[in-house]
Amino acid sequence: MMLRRLIRAVDARMPGGPNCYRRALLEIGLDAGAAREPLKMGLHPHGGPKSGHAWLGEPEPGTESYEALFEI
Repeated sequence: MMLRRLIRAVDARMPGGPNCYRRALLEIGLDAGAAREPLKMGLHPHGGPKSGHAWLGEPEPGTESYEALFEI
């Protein structure tokens, strides 16, 4: 949990603002346990900003509303 908080703090200061996909990739790169978790992506068909979300492991609240779910 501490690593996720640190990643969020760093990500919030990146150019372009926070990005869930970037956070997930950083966590995969820094934590061997996270690297074994599936990367999940939820998408809305209309596209554009805020039309998707990426996360690791268990579903996050609100992810059930995506029309397309991918697990890598």
